[in-house]
Amino acid sequence: MMSSAQRLLIFFLTATFLVGLSSPVFSQDLRSGQIASNTQIDDASAEAGDILSKTSKGVVRSKKAYDADLFGIVVANPSVVLNKADATTEPVISYGEVIVKVSDKNGKIKRGDFVTSSSKEGVGQKATESGFIIGKAQEDLSGSEGTIGVFVNIQFRNVEGEPSFGRFFNFLFSGIQNPDNFPEVLRYIFALIVGGGAFLLGFLTFGRSLRTGVEAVGRNPLAKTTIQLALVLNLLGVAALTIAGVGLALFIIFYF
Repeated sequence: MMSSAQRLLIFFLTATFLVGLSSPVFSQDLRSGQIASNTQIDDASAEAGDILSKTSKGVVRSKKAYDADLFGIVVANPSVVLNKADATTEPVISYGEVIVKVSDKNGKIKRGDFVTSSSKEGVGQKATESGFIIGKAQEDLSGSEGTIGVFVNIQFRNVEGEPSFGRFFNFLFSGIQNPDNFPEVLRYIFALIVGGGAFLLGFLTFGRSLRTGVEAVGRNPLAKTTIQLALVLNLLGVAALTIAGVGLALFIIFYF
């Protein structure tokens, strides 16, 4: 039967052994990747931190902003690696926090900003329009170009920004490319038809009433005041109709 001293010695040796086994794992930088997969890379210049896309030429560095073919990020020292490595493979991660090459080409990147691909091979940029992103920045970019931690989760995201026709049509084109977002694209198109239709109807109605009023004043100058009052009331009615149409369009966008 073991004594208390023997039990204590065995416990101490076991604990020391377990700590020795676990220390190499916990000493790694978890930002370098959680679970990576050794992947065939068809770009000899790809290295750790590069953004990759899967194209007809294979897995290569991304070189298009908001690339719909985004695939993953090359990592240097992943915590866990799946698949067998060889001379043409690199560990790649498509989900989790990793170090990514980025630049301020599309604006200064701050923590919490969405990050997407850019026209510079393998390098990311701030996402200021709706489209495909690689994930969300976990820290600020200190210089004009460098590496930052990004929580990678490749997906299509609606990114708020200053409204413009270019942004709107880019959103429609990107949404049509991704069937999962097609219902949302239809919602925006329907809202555009409702709002634009209300404005066009109001403009045409007021134009017709204005022309009729001017003709009426010419035929009956004594009723000028009455006709002008009717025109003002008509204008208020048209304005109310237009505002209601635009309000309905905004309701469709934000609440449907």
